[in-house]
Amino acid sequence: MNLEDQAKRHFNSGYNCAGSVLLAVSKEPGVSRLSPESFIPRIATGFGGGVGRNGDICGALSGGVMAINIALGRDRSEDSRDPCYQAVDRFYNDFVKTFGTCKCRELTGVDLKTLQGKEAYQSQVHQERCNPIVAWSAKRAHQVIQESQ
Repeated sequence: MNLEDQAKRHFNSGYNCAGSVLLAVSKEPGVSRLSPESFIPRIATGFGGGVGRNGDICGALSGGVMAINIALGRDRSEDSRDPCYQAVDRFYNDFVKTFGTCKCRELTGVDLKTLQGKEAYQSQVHQERCNPIVAWSAKRAHQVIQESQ
């Protein structure tokens, strides 16, 4: 199963967008030295719905940033942040260029804090809008990691 399908499989099995992207990319060779299933879903939980359903930064974008952090982040305070920051900047700007915004509420067109928004999300938005974003984010985050190593 390719990376994009893995991300969508996680997303469609109940993980949120951030966790789906982070979990899929973290399983790729050379990305993480830790067992992803042991901590990834917990780390990503609150990023779904644009951070706690507030409609802000897209969870798939957040998940990609976290995946890049796992691969390129620093281990000690004296290590340089630059390789990670440059990779995240590239990923973020590619995301905004591709989708026109980084805001969950603008990407989905729904307010996930309302019953109407939750129902629209479950009936249509999850599959039609978010699935492609989750897949793209997993693929692009992994590409950025590979390009940066």
